[in-house]
Amino acid sequence: MATGLFSGSSAKKRNGSLLDTPIEDQISELRDEIASLAKLLSQRGTEASKEARSRASEASRDVRAKAHDARDQVEAGLQDLLENGEALFAELRSRYSLTEKQVRQTVRQHPFATLGAAAALGLLVAALIRR
Repeated sequence: MATGLFSGSSAKKRNGSLLDTPIEDQISELRDEIASLAKLLSQRGTEASKEARSRASEASRDVRAKAHDARDQVEAGLQDLLENGEALFAELRSRYSLTEKQVRQTVRQHPFATLGAAAALGLLVAALIRR
């Protein structure tokens, strides 16, 4: 492998000029050096490509792990929300049932007061609707 461009082993220099080297040999040497350079560039490109793939693969694994963690957190939060919602709904249902029983009992104990309150409410609503 040549050490550098235009510095072949067969070319002899004296005072900066080439001595009696046929042009065909110089062209052949240039071709060899260009081939070596192309091979070196190809190797470097392959190495860079492998490194880029490795980094991309690692980044992909990191993103997947973070997405999985976020999904787990969201699922846990949603499960907690559903459980709290069900408990709240059960509490509201029991309070509604208790209030319904109290209203029925009050209506049975005071039927005339209930009719008077209903009539007053009806008059109030009619007055508000007229305006």
